[in-house]
Formats: sequence, structure tokens, C-alpha cells
Amino acid sequence: MARKPQNISVFVDSSVLFAATLSQTGGSAKLFTLKKLKLQTSRIVLTEVERNVREKLENYYLDRFFMLVAKMAILEQNPDDKLILESKKVIVDKDAIILAEGKISKANVIVTLDQKHFFTDSARNFVKPAKIMNPKELINS
Repeated sequence: MARKPQNISVFVDSSVLFAATLSQTGGSAKLFTLKKLKLQTSRIVLTEVERNVREKLENYYLDRFFMLVAKMAILEQNPDDKLILESKKVIVDKDAIILAEGKISKANVIVTLDQKHFFTDSARNFVKPAKIMNPKELINS
């Protein structure tokens, strides 16, 4: 008898949520259609993306943003100052809180489009056992 595939817990960062809001056909948007993924994010990510959608996109994108948000679990968590300081040692300051939130989310995967800052050995080691992936890698895994 075949085993039922387990759900993969995924922490969605702001770059992926913004890209999914902007494009219905890209890899970021596809993540929201995959039943095997349990998507989650934080209030900080939501605040950042909503602000960027309001500032950079037409108003009708807000409807899509809120539709995507409804498909995710919103984590009620706040990384402590010590964890944020530790994460600042491995990633640029502006991304430190997101990396810390991904770590404490206990997700299997942190999904991001930020190749420059998240796809480093130090960031990957910081969040272990979680993996850092882009949407394409996650879809193909």
C-alpha cells in the first residue's frame, strides 16, 4: 500500500508573497496551489508586503494579496532580541528578523527569492534542520 505524502511546512518570506501577488503564473503563485504544502508566514512579512503592494502596485492587486494571505497560516510569534542579534551575524540587518522568524517557525522549508542574502552557507546553517529554497526548487522537490 502506498504511503500518503506528508505535508511540507513552508515559511513564506516577503519576496515570494509579493511575487505571487504580482503574477498569477509564476513559481511563487504556484506554491499556493500545491496541496502538499502547508504555507505559513508572519505578521511582519504581511505588513511589509501589504505596504509594498499599496505603494508599488495598482489597487486591484490588494484583492489578490488578501486572497493569498487567506491560504496561509499566520504565525503569532516574535523572535527574541537574542535570536535576532544572532541572525544579524549571518545575514544583512534588514533580513535578520525574517531569518529569525523562519527559524522559530519550525517550518521544513523557508522559501525566498532573495538569492543574495539567504542562499549562503551561514544562513542555511543558521536555520538547520530547515532548508532554504526558492519556489522552483521547492516545486521540484
